[in-house]
Amino acid sequence: MANNIGNSHVNKIKFEKRRITVILLTIIWGLFLLINTWTESLEQVLDFESFQFKWVSTPDYKSFFYFYDFTLVHPDYVTIKLGHFIGFAIMDLLLFILLRNHKFAILVSIIFAFITEFFQLFFGRDGRFYDLIIDTLGVLSVYLLVKSIKYLNSKVS
Repeated sequence: MANNIGNSHVNKIKFEKRRITVILLTIIWGLFLLINTWTESLEQVLDFESFQFKWVSTPDYKSFFYFYDFTLVHPDYVTIKLGHFIGFAIMDLLLFILLRNHKFAILVSIIFAFITEFFQLFFGRDGRFYDLIIDTLGVLSVYLLVKSIKYLNSKVS
């Protein structure tokens, strides 16, 4: 009996340590996304590893819905769009592990993606709706991957 109580206590401590680790990873990842999406020039970060921030108090809100620049490809275009996709996929996965409710994790991830895109307008960047779509596709890919793994596991069992 005493051994079961001891094991229960040890398991509870391990669970709490794991939960704190996931919380910290989620916060760190969120800060990483914010820094990379709000820095003045992502190219400067990629090329020179230099972060600079510029505040724009009156951004052009209509530019959030510009689509004409979607086809303007530059050397880091694919890297940046993959960064959107993978960055928010990782955020959703961390939130799913933390919250244990994938629908809520998706909601939080997409709201976070919207906040990062919208506030780019205030940091001299070009926050775009199509980037929010790419972020959302990254989030939904994790949902589909988790569902597929659960389905395959149920077929094996």
